[in-house]
Amino acid sequence: MTPKNIGEYRYYDYCRFCFSNQVEPVINLGLMPLAGEFLKNLSKKTLENEKFYPLELIFCKKCYLLQANAVINKDLIFKDYFYHSSAIKTLVDYFDENVKYIKKLYPNASKTFIVEIGCNDGSFIKSLIKNGYKALGVDPATNIVKPLIEKGLPIINAYFTQKLAKEINGKYGKVDAIYSFNTFAHIQDMHDIVRGIKLLLKKDGILAFQVHYLANLARKTQYDMIYHEHQYYYSLLTLQKFFEMHKMEIFDIKFAKLHGGSIMYYLQNKRTGKNAVSEKINKLIRKEKEQCLHKAETFAKLAKKITKQKNGLLKILNNLKQKKMKIVGYGASGRATIIMNYCGIDKKYLDYIVDDSPAKQYAFTPGTHLKIYPSLKKLHKSKPNYILLFAWSFINEIKKRNINLKNKLKFIIPLPKVKIISL
Repeated sequence: MTPKNIGEYRYYDYCRFCFSNQVEPVINLGLMPLAGEFLKNLSKKTLENEKFYPLELIFCKKCYLLQANAVINKDLIFKDYFYHSSAIKTLVDYFDENVKYIKKLYPNASKTFIVEIGCNDGSFIKSLIKNGYKALGVDPATNIVKPLIEKGLPIINAYFTQKLAKEINGKYGKVDAIYSFNTFAHIQDMHDIVRGIKLLLKKDGILAFQVHYLANLARKTQYDMIYHEHQYYYSLLTLQKFFEMHKMEIFDIKFAKLHGGSIMYYLQNKRTGKNAVSEKINKLIRKEKEQCLHKAETFAKLAKKITKQKNGLLKILNNLKQKKMKIVGYGASGRATIIMNYCGIDKKYLDYIVDDSPAKQYAFTPGTHLKIYPSLKKLHKSKPNYILLFAWSFINEIKKRNINLKNKLKFIIPLPKVKIISL
C-alpha cells in the first residue's frame, strides 16, 4: 500500500467556543482526503500531490461542543469549490420555501435588506430578489461566484468576517436579517463571525442559520456528515451557551428533512429583539439532555456504531461481488468521499460513480479515484445490477430523475441503516 501524503493542518487541544481544555477525543475516522478535493486526472504528479489529513472529533465537557481537532487552510477547501446548490432541485425548492416564511416576518419586501453568508451559486439570493427583497450574498468560492458577479448578481467574493461586516455596513447600512444555510459548521473562528453579525444587524434584526442536527448524527449513525469542512456539530445546548457569550438568544427553531435531518435556528439580540422565545426551545433542551448530548460517552458509543455500520455495508458489497454483480455509486458528494475512504470502497467494489452536477463530471473521487459520469446517460448505457446510493438523503429526487430505469435497478442504502431497496 502506497503511504499517504499528509498535508499541513492546525491542531487544537482545546475547545474553540469556550476555550476550555476539558476536551476528550471520541470519534476517529483516520486519515481522509478533503471531501471536495476531486482530481482532474490520475497522473503520477496529481496522485503524488494528493493530501490526506487526520479526521478526529473531540467533545468539550464544559460547553458540550463536538468539534474537529484538525483544521485545514480554508482556501484549500472553499476557494475552488465543487458544490453547486442549484444542481439539487430539493434545495432550490427549500430556499423558495424559506422566502415564503420571510414574507411573513418582513411583508414589506422593498424596504427589507437581507444578507446571506455562504450564498454558493445564488439560489437563495435569486429567490429573494425575485420576490422584491434587497439582497446581498457573501461567498469565498471564486470559481462559483465570479461568473455570477459578472452577470450582475449582488455577491461579494470573500469570507464573511467582522472586518467585512464593517465594510458592508459602511456601504449599504444595517441589515434586517442575515441568513446562512449549511455554512456555520465550516467556520474556524465563530466568535469573529458573530461579532460581525451583531455589528451588521439592526437592533431588532434576526439571524437565521441552518446546520445538520447533532441528534440525527448521533441517533442515526450519520458518520458521512463528518468531514474536515464540517468543523462543528451543533446541539441547542451548545449554541445557547455560545450565543450567551455574545448577548444573543435563540427564539425559535424549525426542523427540516434536508441532508438527513437539519435544523434552522432563529436568533436575536437579547435586549433589543422583538420576538417572543418559543416554548419549543425549552422542550428541545429537555429532549437533548434525555438523549445525553451533553455527555462524551454518547459519542464514544457512536464511534462503535460507526464501525459496526462500516462492517455491515462491506458484508453486503462483498457478497454481491462474489456473485459477480456490477455495482456503481450514485452521488459524488463530500459524504460519499467519507464513506468510500473510511470503508475502503474503491474500484474493487464499484465500476464507477455518477453525479448530476456538471461541475464534478469526468473528475475522479478523492482518495478512491473512481471516475465520475453523468447519471442518466451512463446508467442507461452500462445497466449495473446495483447502485450504492451515497446521496441517500435525496432518494426521492433521484427516483424522479431516473424514472425510466424503474424496476431495473436496486439501491444499496448505506445510512442510516444498511439495506437494499428496489427503485
